[in-house]
Amino acid sequence: MLLIAFAATTLCAAMATRLAIGWAQRRDLLDHPNHRSSHTRPTPRGGGVAIVLAFYLGLLGLQAAGLLDPRTLAVLLCGLPVAAIGYLDDLRSVSIRARMLVQGASAAAALALLGPLPALALGPLVVPAWLTALCYGLALVWLTNLYNFMDGIDAMAAGQAVVLGLLWTAFLPGQAALPALVFAGAALGFLAYNWPPARIFMGDVGSGFCGFTAGLLALLFAGQTSSPPLAWLLPLAVFASDATVTLAVRCLRGRRPGVAHRSHAYQRLARRLGHLPVSLGYMAATALIAGPAMAWALRQPERLEQALAACVIPLSLTVLLLGGGRGDD
Repeated sequence: MLLIAFAATTLCAAMATRLAIGWAQRRDLLDHPNHRSSHTRPTPRGGGVAIVLAFYLGLLGLQAAGLLDPRTLAVLLCGLPVAAIGYLDDLRSVSIRARMLVQGASAAAALALLGPLPALALGPLVVPAWLTALCYGLALVWLTNLYNFMDGIDAMAAGQAVVLGLLWTAFLPGQAALPALVFAGAALGFLAYNWPPARIFMGDVGSGFCGFTAGLLALLFAGQTSSPPLAWLLPLAVFASDATVTLAVRCLRGRRPGVAHRSHAYQRLARRLGHLPVSLGYMAATALIAGPAMAWALRQPERLEQALAACVIPLSLTVLLLGGGRGDD
């Protein structure tokens, strides 16, 4: 059943991406290169709608087969408004305030549907329930925008989603892994057309949706397995380190955080090496550095802080050494 769900979702996403390419070309929904772009020719954007469509069709198929409970589906459907506001932003610019409002409301709805939230502990201290909910809500909004920041070169964001979903699958029992596989399959079908040189870009509709949904899945998996949510998010440490360190360095340099730029470590590397080696390198780092850290944290939850430090500190130092946040404004 796992392979069937994965293959069906992948095929659905690939077919939907082909349709999205034609739709974008007919509607002139093209990303034209400028001085901050990493591409050199007009390319269709908004292809992330294929990921959204395939993901939800996969979930509906699982529920129809009795393999997904209604509450899980309801929680994951909270990603739809995030995808919708992202698509509007792909069509025409939407204010940061409007996007944050939709993302925050979607996060609040998802957390309410989740019911009792997984406990959040800082060492021996257990965070109060109200503060836990606030932290999770802020984390969901940050993940949504973090993923958007990291969608700047071919195959980067989609490739990360594939690796993330497959890593989760490896540590989830039985049918609990199905949503993770559907997530990976939806990204893989799109990745076939986003592989360098990309025939279509994900756009905000896809990047925001992937980040938000990744956060929801991590919370769901934590609740199902009685494990720390942060452990399930460790595979995103490569993205989080680049995005967070770059943002911090830019703020320290007096740059406005909401202004577009191309000073992420991955963007600086891509200008030297090209898109494919960098995207593959980030995927490999996720599998070989963040993956073992997640395994450590899941098998020994009391070592979560050590696993987090062993993963994030070297990654963050690497981003600094690569010049993340400096130049190319």
